[in-house]
Amino acid sequence: MPALRKNSIGLLQGTFQGIAGSAPAGAAVATFTGAAAFALGALPLTALLAFLVVLLNAYIIRRISKRIAGAGGYYSYVQGGLGLSPALFSGFFYIFYQVFALAFMGLSLAVFVPAILSSVFGIFMPPLVWLPILAAAIIFGFSVSRAGIRQSTGYTTAMAMVEIVVIAVSGMIIVLLHPSINTTAVFSPGLAKGGISGIGIGMLFMYTAFSGFGASTPLGEESRNARRTVGLSVVLAILVLGIFYVFTAYVFTVAWGPSDMIGYANNLVPGILIMRDYMGTGMAILVTALFINSLLTGTVVITNGTSRVMYSMSREGMIPRGLSRIHPVRLTPSVSAAMVAAAAFAIAALGVAFLGGFTAFLMAATAATLGVILVHALVNVSLPSMERKGTGGIQLRSLAATVVSVILFAFIFVSTFIVPEPGLKSGTIAFAAWVVISLAYVIYRRRNPTMAIPNLKGPVAE
Repeated sequence: MPALRKNSIGLLQGTFQGIAGSAPAGAAVATFTGAAAFALGALPLTALLAFLVVLLNAYIIRRISKRIAGAGGYYSYVQGGLGLSPALFSGFFYIFYQVFALAFMGLSLAVFVPAILSSVFGIFMPPLVWLPILAAAIIFGFSVSRAGIRQSTGYTTAMAMVEIVVIAVSGMIIVLLHPSINTTAVFSPGLAKGGISGIGIGMLFMYTAFSGFGASTPLGEESRNARRTVGLSVVLAILVLGIFYVFTAYVFTVAWGPSDMIGYANNLVPGILIMRDYMGTGMAILVTALFINSLLTGTVVITNGTSRVMYSMSREGMIPRGLSRIHPVRLTPSVSAAMVAAAAFAIAALGVAFLGGFTAFLMAATAATLGVILVHALVNVSLPSMERKGTGGIQLRSLAATVVSVILFAFIFVSTFIVPEPGLKSGTIAFAAWVVISLAYVIYRRRNPTMAIPNLKGPVAE
């Protein structure tokens, strides 16, 4: 039976999977607005704090990946530390947040592209144009992912490099040519809505911007020297993303005006407007193209990672075995990829139909980030448990990193429940519903440990 292609990618491709999976250009020029709605003028501080939280995850993931590296990613990490039932729960939630993240990427294009064309370039689109844009974005991610691991990671690596360089250089030009806008006040929590609580909710949405950083973890079976390169690629991806996000959050905040960040948050594409006003229409057009491509690249990365975790879970009999089918030529888990794409499209389309475009966008971001936080908390707790089972015992630094990260996660998590924003509310409802569904399935599996999962039609890769 066909299997995933071994030794196909190296450290560079793994690193840029994490970078591209976070859609850095898309986050910088547009989707920072979710964080800015609460962080306001303290957006750069929020980016810095989120960066530090994510760095703790990088440390933990690197230590775990030295022991475990495969297609299961976080699902396998939790299984190695906490056992099968927590792993099954985390696997379900990995799929949940990745599907919502893919819906978020599609909605970012469907909601923001018409807004860019109308507000920046004066081009107005029909009201229902969001639907074909959404479909095209998700189909694109599926198609490139299905083409093969070398092809998809080659594409995402090249595109992520270009967008990081162009946006970073543009930001440097803005702050150097306009020194009067520079200020350190944007690193004060007093500028946030509600002070510390605004920082907490802002970190929730800023964490969304980082949420693809672990995209290389499900590529262990296809990576060269995986136990070394997977963890290192996660660390490198976070370092690049963290520096880039703190810098761009600073540039866009001071360029827009720290005291007027409500206007920034209420504008769907403030970063592109800043580029137009400071650097001209030509740069605005270029950044618009990078924004679109950034989100398209993100759809590829999400489809890559999620399909492989589903492949791993299916191969172990945790979900229908037909989801582990491998394309005989391209050697990709194409059935799982198709399921991910279909689910993301349905969630995004129904979200727009019932909630409206921007609220659906916030809903997908909230649900995805809550899922990210929960899964990463389980992964982080797995490290001390994994070390306890080994010969060396629990390392004090591992325990400290786990405790601090879980406390910070709890702070971000609780902050989402204190603001009655419709998008946050619907996202938390979706999250809570999936908690119930996942727990029910885990309990059912525990009571029926020998239950055979029905096979879908077709051959299964072993």
